[in-house]
Amino acid sequence: MTLRGNGSASTWPTSVRRRLGGRVSRAAMTLALLVGAQGCAASDDWTGGDKRAHFLGGAIVGGIFSASTGAHSPGVLMGCGVGVFGELLQAAIDRGFTPRVSAKDFAAECAGGVVGAYAGVQLAPADRVAHANSQPRERSFSGDKFAHFAGSMAISGLVSNYTESATAGVLAGCGVSVAGELVDAARNGWHSGHSSAKDFAAGCLGAVAGAFISVRIAPNRIVWSRQF
Repeated sequence: MTLRGNGSASTWPTSVRRRLGGRVSRAAMTLALLVGAQGCAASDDWTGGDKRAHFLGGAIVGGIFSASTGAHSPGVLMGCGVGVFGELLQAAIDRGFTPRVSAKDFAAECAGGVVGAYAGVQLAPADRVAHANSQPRERSFSGDKFAHFAGSMAISGLVSNYTESATAGVLAGCGVSVAGELVDAARNGWHSGHSSAKDFAAGCLGAVAGAFISVRIAPNRIVWSRQF
């Protein structure tokens, strides 16, 4: 098999493009996880330099997966997934939800994933986007969205009360939500209709709500960072 040096990537054999895309995706995920697992001594400000790094990592992962699939959901789920699992990895390293484990870092990386996903779709070939758009559309407000919201809110509330850390609640609820969608994608494919960024968003919003409610109920016991 011979590839011409001046040919574009779209003219390469499918097997070559798939192998190359897989390697690039794995490298981007590894880089983003390493960024997410890095402890930061600076204050946990929304405008801190580490937030820009997290945003960039999420944007890279989100852009790669959406460009390779022609759809927004894969990029959003992967960008946010790398963000939440990176923070949970940091918690495992620290053996607790210390101040180095940050819901803001996850939010920054997830926001980057959303931006990267939309940029990736714009860069994807037109036929790939058309194929993704031909799949059945899901409703933004339906019974399953409320079920995802309520389920993650319950998980977040329980984890927040058990660990006395609202950050733990947010990360646990969002982590369970995105993990469920990624498992569906692995089983059925990105375009099967089973994997949904909207379901994840509903679940993660529920996790945030559960954490805030927990803090309101027990403000002197449950805090946003806890070393235990």
